Amino acid sequence: MKSNPSRRQASASYHDTLRSELDALTQQLQEAESAASTAQQEADAKRRAYHELERRSNSTHWSVTEQRLFREKNQLEAVARQLQQDLVPLREDHARLKRKVQAPAQLEEARVEMAALTDRRTALAQEISKARTLQTQLDARIESVEQQIASDTQSTANRLINAGELTALPAALASLHAELTATRHTRDEVARRIQSLQAEHDALPEQIRLARDSYRGAQAIVAELELQEQLPAFIGVIARAAVARHRAGFTREQGRYEIEIPVEAVEAASTALDADLSTH
Repeated sequence: MKSNPSRRQASASYHDTLRSELDALTQQLQEAESAASTAQQEADAKRRAYHELERRSNSTHWSVTEQRLFREKNQLEAVARQLQQDLVPLREDHARLKRKVQAPAQLEEARVEMAALTDRRTALAQEISKARTLQTQLDARIESVEQQIASDTQSTANRLINAGELTALPAALASLHAELTATRHTRDEVARRIQSLQAEHDALPEQIRLARDSYRGAQAIVAELELQEQLPAFIGVIARAAVARHRAGFTREQGRYEIEIPVEAVEAASTALDADLSTH
């Protein structure tokens, strides 16, 4: 799927606008957080001063100073609470705008991660298959060597019995025992490797799912940004239809217009979104 150069340029311009808005909102949030922190520190200091004065006072009645500190404490605490409350919607707006600004980069990162995880899963499957083949070959060799050792051991025993005296064991028999030990050790190492590879392979589907979820989330935000970018071009037509329907009594709302998307368009959009992952 080839992208329209003019669309990419417009998208970049719109994204730059969002980034500028985020920078401004970040500055506003930092200043608000600093103000809230300062107010909280002042309130804490005034509270400590009031309690210290109250602790040192021997009178059962409030002094003028105590009354003044108490009022100032309450005022500063109220200011600090209000500033903290004001931070909530500001932080929400900042997080929402930040997700929009970061969505294109997140989309690409998720795409790369999904491709890497998929490639790793393929490579692991190949390594596991290769290791299992080697494991089968080792098992067959162990069985063959064990049979050969059993046969040679019986033959050696018969020779010793017939000779009636102890003679040196054949070098071939000792070599077979050494080969058996080495082959068994190799088989155990291969089994542990298969277990490790299989564990990593089994964990990949969940990692791929998480990367796909991240990709689809970013894809949805990017698609919405593209809609918001192009919406001003035809919002007037939509508004005209909404107001006309409201005036005609077809609907109670004039600020909302529901559009039914044809099945063909939905299918085409679905295909395009799926293709976006494989073509970039």
